[in-house]
Amino acid sequence: MKAMLLGFAAAIVIAAGASVALTAIDHSSASRFSSSSVRL
Repeated sequence: MKAMLLGFAAAIVIAAGASVALTAIDHSSASRFSSSSVRL
């Protein structure tokens, strides 16, 4: 039971860290893959 709770806690910490990191980078797929001939 203790290992499962530690796994859940680790998953929550990793997900929160990834969310903060991806928000800080602020690269959406629209801005990364658009060109002058593409209208979004």
